[in-house]
Amino acid sequence: MGSSGSISDTETGVIILPGDRLFPEGVTVTEDGTFYIGRMDEGLILKADPGMKEAGPFIEAGANGLVSVLGLYADDSRGILWACSCDAGNGKLTGTAPAGVKAFDLHTGAARGIYDFPGGGFANDLTIDLEGNLYVTDSWTPRILRLPTGGSLLEEWINDAQLGVEQWSLNGIDYDKDSGVIYTVNQLKGKLFRIAVESDGSAGRVTLINTSQELRRPDGLKVIDPDTLATTEGGAGGVAVMVIKGDTAEVTRVPEGLDGVTTFAFYQGSAWIVEGQANHFWDPDNAGPDAKPPFRLVEVPLN
Repeated sequence: MGSSGSISDTETGVIILPGDRLFPEGVTVTEDGTFYIGRMDEGLILKADPGMKEAGPFIEAGANGLVSVLGLYADDSRGILWACSCDAGNGKLTGTAPAGVKAFDLHTGAARGIYDFPGGGFANDLTIDLEGNLYVTDSWTPRILRLPTGGSLLEEWINDAQLGVEQWSLNGIDYDKDSGVIYTVNQLKGKLFRIAVESDGSAGRVTLINTSQELRRPDGLKVIDPDTLATTEGGAGGVAVMVIKGDTAEVTRVPEGLDGVTTFAFYQGSAWIVEGQANHFWDPDNAGPDAKPPFRLVEVPLN
């Protein structure tokens, strides 16, 4: 695993994401290598079948109440595609539906459910534990919501000020099936947290993991091996790999240089990273309203 050089030295695969104002953010992948990518400017979801070099349309704009699509999760065991839908007031479909989680059939795209955020908020990223309970971060409050297996309503699983009370704090989240804990990152402060999951499913102790290097606007987060995490760094254009030992983490950086990274999907030892060019979406006054197509999903090996 390298720590210097350009990203082009390590990328081995690219999937083109068509559209001049796509502004992709979330991505997920199934066990067979099918990728799903969400669009922020206009709430739709693209799909790239195994081996395809370009993604195509899968779920149309606004379907099932999509507004801006962020985190995605492919639930192979239940055949469900889970999607975070939020509204920061700058997408084409702003004001058309509440923030929350939308469920679709993983194979047909048919609507399977709507789970609104209680009290509003900003649904950013999500994960699922071994029992099928779903957890989703709220970037506007220090809370993580939970949808119990078979449940119909999102519930507040944890609300803890140490996770970050400032707007745009909580972002990526993942469940570690080996240790049975939840990991999440604070994008604004560059922090990594571990949250215990108690035997009754409630949230337990929150632990700040001390990292050997400060994380630079961490976004997508994945457990890639036991006690090993990776996060895309929006402030650097690459990936930080973190090896956890107790309450500390040794950080190694994969070569940087991608254009506006957001989240990634982990597949066969590689991070498939979204080049979202999101500064044009979030800050058009300073970055300009238009990105430089094509948007891409880029493979960067981590092992």
